[in-house]
Amino acid sequence: MTFEEAQQELEQIVQQLESGEAPLDEALKLWERGEELYRFCKERLDTAEGKIEELASRAEAAKP
Repeated sequence: MTFEEAQQELEQIVQQLESGEAPLDEALKLWERGEELYRFCKERLDTAEGKIEELASRAEAAKP
């Protein structure tokens, strides 16, 4: 699953939960899936942030 796919699914879950139309059991399952997707997305973003910081450090160190 890509970051974009996870983000899209998470957005759909949020919309479903905000609509208030999901029965309780389904809402709980949606909430749990949303948490999984949130953790996945956060991990991907944290990894990307680390790589960007590393690349910025290398670029700064390479300056004359």
